[in-house]
Amino acid sequence: MIKKVLLILFLFVSLFSIGQTTRDFKKKTSENESERTEILNHARKNVFSQIHQEVVFVVNHFKVCGNYAWFEGTVQRKDGQQLEFPSDYYDCCHAEGLFIKKNGKWTILEFHSFSTDCWYCGISERYPEVPKSIFPLGNPY
Repeated sequence: MIKKVLLILFLFVSLFSIGQTTRDFKKKTSENESERTEILNHARKNVFSQIHQEVVFVVNHFKVCGNYAWFEGTVQRKDGQQLEFPSDYYDCCHAEGLFIKKNGKWTILEFHSFSTDCWYCGISERYPEVPKSIFPLGNPY
């Protein structure tokens, strides 16, 4: 019985993912500019709410598949100065996030910057519907 359920689940997931291609948003192109900017604006607002500094990202990884996107980047101040943190509990200078597209708009599902632990470990288990292809290979997603 369990094998039949697993087989049905596998077939359902396989059918659901047919036609979904994973797109790489690491570099801005004319095809991805609008969505890429929308997602990164959410990320910048999130970082600003933490440290009250305008930031830009050096994009290290950014993939989209279907209605999900995974972003990893290095955070830099927009004015080129060194980031300033309100306490020692910040690990400079990274940010990562999982985004979802609902009703044609991107929003943050989970996002953290300057974390001192692996907050995203097991994220693919928390969100099994997210295509694994958006995550970097070989990491604990």
